[in-house]
Amino acid sequence: MLGLLCRSYQALSLFWPCNSLLLGLLIRFPRFDTLSSLPAIYLGMVTADVLYGTPFIVSLGLDAANIAFIITGRAILLSPYLTRTYPRRLQALIRVFPASVLAAAVCAVIGSYTGQRYFHDNLVQGWISWFCEQVSTSILMLPLVITFPRRDELEQMVADVRESNLMPLISLLVSTLFGIYVGGGGSLIFPLPALMWCAVSYPLFLTCVLTMLTGITEISLVASDVLNIQGSDDFFRIDSLASARLGVGAMTISPLIVALSTTANKKLVARITKRADYDFLTGALTRSGLSSQLDALASRRNKQNGFYGAAFVIDIDRFKNINDTYGHAAGDHVLAQTVECIRQSLQQTAIISRMGGEEFLVLIEGISQPRAWLLADRLRKSIERNSIILNGQDLSITVSIGISTLNITDAGSLDESIKHADEQLYIAKSSGRNRVSPEFVL
Repeated sequence: MLGLLCRSYQALSLFWPCNSLLLGLLIRFPRFDTLSSLPAIYLGMVTADVLYGTPFIVSLGLDAANIAFIITGRAILLSPYLTRTYPRRLQALIRVFPASVLAAAVCAVIGSYTGQRYFHDNLVQGWISWFCEQVSTSILMLPLVITFPRRDELEQMVADVRESNLMPLISLLVSTLFGIYVGGGGSLIFPLPALMWCAVSYPLFLTCVLTMLTGITEISLVASDVLNIQGSDDFFRIDSLASARLGVGAMTISPLIVALSTTANKKLVARITKRADYDFLTGALTRSGLSSQLDALASRRNKQNGFYGAAFVIDIDRFKNINDTYGHAAGDHVLAQTVECIRQSLQQTAIISRMGGEEFLVLIEGISQPRAWLLADRLRKSIERNSIILNGQDLSITVSIGISTLNITDAGSLDESIKHADEQLYIAKSSGRNRVSPEFVL
């Protein structure tokens, strides 16, 4: 309906978002991409056209062009003959430019023929108008719909936006206004450096939003003669809108490419960081991951207060017997199940790290020594009751736990706490295992 309301004359619309929006929805939500979707889309388009007042036979021709855009674009975005090493959405984003160009070309062939037949439009001029509008709108809108965040992505996106600088956005507004003031064909690309800055500073979805708003603004200003890209010479006035659309489309694909590259690099760094900071087998923190997390906690607190609480050093009793009797695969299973039991038995704020072999370190903030003993003993009992079965074999284990107070004010404080907890662990082991040391008596 928005596209229909933007029709400035019989066959063409100043802005036709329907094709890009619906194509993006088929990519973004695979459950919509069914055999019945395309007939339903075509029927919906024809119905809207007829209700708007377009003759039925003309609606069939115009919307055949629209559905051709969606079919062609989908075929290119999800082509099985091209690489499928990327997720569905990322694969589609990489192909937005060729899909937009080819789909717009096919759409323009049918649309210009319909315009010539029913409105006696010039065939070549009609094709140019259809092509320029479709390719620019697709490049502006398609990435926005495809990158629309999932529910589980919203929290991270909001956090990224809050940590971002406002300067790229301010520079985008200033450069757009300056382009309007200066005018001329070159003014269309004035916002490009600012859009590039936004692409490397903001989340991909927000970059797509800013790119779309900038492009639509420029096209609308050219159409209303507020932004004059031809100067005082009116010789090419009839083509100024088509020229603006092509220029905006060519300009706005660049920030998308930069944003995709930035996003891919961030994901790669995140995967590398996760491999370095987390133990692959158990999901517990490594020593480097523990150090990074403690640094992050310290940065959010007053350095004078530090990080205080209790440290548990946990060791699985007679773990070597499991490896020797059942094999290392069984031992790995026991380690993973033990960490999961620790995670389920303690509060979410507990920091769990694998120190090596069958030994783990747990840091709990803000608890006293008596409280620490109660938590450690409850954890010991939970692990003892936890049934670990693999291939019909009972691999259930017990643990010994050494406790020390924790007051991290500098780099050496943690090592000192671990040393004291290790000493208590040795006492627990030598006292018969499956116990917590030092014991607390109420």
